[in-house]
Amino acid sequence: MGGLTQAVRRKVWWRQFLFQGCWNYEGMQNVGFAYSILPALRHHYRERPEDLIRALKRHLEYFNTHPAMGGVILGATARMEERVASGEVDPRAIGTFKVGLMGSLGAIGDSYFWGALKPMASVAGAILSLLHPVLGIAALLVLYNLSHVSVRLKGFAAGMEGEESAVRFLKGAGFTVRTEDRKILAAILGGAYAGVLGSKTAFLFGGAAPAVAFFLVALITVHLLTVLFRKAVSPSEILLFLLIIGTMFLWR
Repeated sequence: MGGLTQAVRRKVWWRQFLFQGCWNYEGMQNVGFAYSILPALRHHYRERPEDLIRALKRHLEYFNTHPAMGGVILGATARMEERVASGEVDPRAIGTFKVGLMGSLGAIGDSYFWGALKPMASVAGAILSLLHPVLGIAALLVLYNLSHVSVRLKGFAAGMEGEESAVRFLKGAGFTVRTEDRKILAAILGGAYAGVLGSKTAFLFGGAAPAVAFFLVALITVHLLTVLFRKAVSPSEILLFLLIIGTMFLWR
């Protein structure tokens, strides 16, 4: 059948952002995954409509992983479907591959994106929102999506090279180290935010006592965030609250 054209690859890659577009309790992200890989299936089975239907049904089985990590599985699966279409691989190997990766990638993605990268970007945005709300929002989006989109691009490209390439990408990406680094940075930035906010408040009310009190609040905040990170508890809600408080102080 031949490999995928660049146009088809782009369609498949863009569609991965809709993994959760038809989320459901029975199949989770199965409809979104089937929709994402559909352009590749149409290419591989363009002259075999019955095989196309069977291939699409394969991808309507249960599927659930972290959306940003799913690109690795999507790319590798599209490559495997090419081999299935040429008779090199048993179709059942695709289901085994997807089940083997989606759980572990879901855990890695949750820890990295929700537990480390998002809190770090959020608190950085909260600090910059003290200068201007738009600056804070821009910082949050840029810091998060620089890593987010990069993982989607590199993961999908590695997957398209085959299953072994996908596994090598995951091993070499160093998600464990990157997660810990961003958690620590988020805790430091959270303390800095509390300190800045405390200083502004102390300046408004005047006196040494408020300044000391808010300095202590900053120390407690750093300690609280560090404890939460070590216990694998995402402090995203706390950071969102800090962002809202900072924005309110600015508008005052």
